[in-house]
Amino acid sequence: MTENTERFNRASALANSGDASAAAALYRDILTSQPKHLAAAKALADIVEAGRAKGDAKAVRKAATDIETASTYSVGKTALVHGRFDVAIRCYNKILDMDPDYCDAIWGLAEANYGDRDLKEALKWYRTYSDKYPDDHESRHMVAALGDGPKPKRASDDYVRETFDHFAEDFDKQLLEDLEYRAPKLIHALFREISPGSAEGLDILDAGCGTGLSGIDFKAHAASLTGVDLSPEMLKLAKARGLYDELHENELAGFMRANPGRFDLIVAADVFCYIGDLAESLEAALVSLKSGGCIIFSVEAQSKRGFSLTGSGRYAHKPAYVQKSARTAGFEEIVGRTDTLRMEYGEPVKGYLTACVRSDGPRCLGPGRRLSRL
Repeated sequence: MTENTERFNRASALANSGDASAAAALYRDILTSQPKHLAAAKALADIVEAGRAKGDAKAVRKAATDIETASTYSVGKTALVHGRFDVAIRCYNKILDMDPDYCDAIWGLAEANYGDRDLKEALKWYRTYSDKYPDDHESRHMVAALGDGPKPKRASDDYVRETFDHFAEDFDKQLLEDLEYRAPKLIHALFREISPGSAEGLDILDAGCGTGLSGIDFKAHAASLTGVDLSPEMLKLAKARGLYDELHENELAGFMRANPGRFDLIVAADVFCYIGDLAESLEAALVSLKSGGCIIFSVEAQSKRGFSLTGSGRYAHKPAYVQKSARTAGFEEIVGRTDTLRMEYGEPVKGYLTACVRSDGPRCLGPGRRLSRL
């Protein structure tokens, strides 16, 4: 504001001429109309701390620090989103110099160093955050992912819930615009490939439905479209799309086991990247599918055996492991292929997409909907 710039200059002149009380009154007036005016807050703190004007020195200094840390954090967060990890790291370190307990700056340093591929430094800050907040599931999971200790076979429900509740508001924008997210479209394309022509009237489960991105394409094929997810915030956004007949806040395997023989088709886009050992989930999917029903899902692909928890906090699977797990659970793979699921830090994330049918009945998607074998 031009008016406040002029008043700030007058206040500074008053302070330099020895009339600190009048300067303090003017600084306070500026802060009343513009509460985040950093220069006024710092100048007021300086003269109060020096005893040249009345006031609570500790309170006015804290107010100035709060304004500066919030402003610096905003710059750091913007830099992080746009891949300027060096700028983000400088901002977060500056904040911690002013306020060592600023938790978002600690987390920001972990994220920025991870983005900068300095995994040792990222682990240090995830550990720092976890030590300060031992009940935080995200930091504990990332310490497990990046550390040398034993790895869990799947991400905890609390970790998944907290991650996606936090991510929900910006989920679609970040994935579709910033990360070029393709998994739901790729899964729908695979579905159309194995069921050429019209495929309608299906009872479909969107497993880990999130905000409902998969539901957009699969709604046209559904007699009923059911979504299940752990994150209540994601489910609110899915509900707002008006696509789903039912939405459930549940753990996926438990929900599928509780709904035996209900679905013709289960789709799961980027769900099993939070599950390492696929046995339980695929066995539950078999229970939930009708005879001859189909599951189509994606995983992040790796070349080494089995599955592993990667530094991203997500799991990657070897395609051969996915195929073996599906066979063991009672499925037969119809088609599988590798493709790019999205971009991350400017690099493509390779995935494996598979369509599998129950091997105990005719290959169909609902009454009369036979699959073509490729």
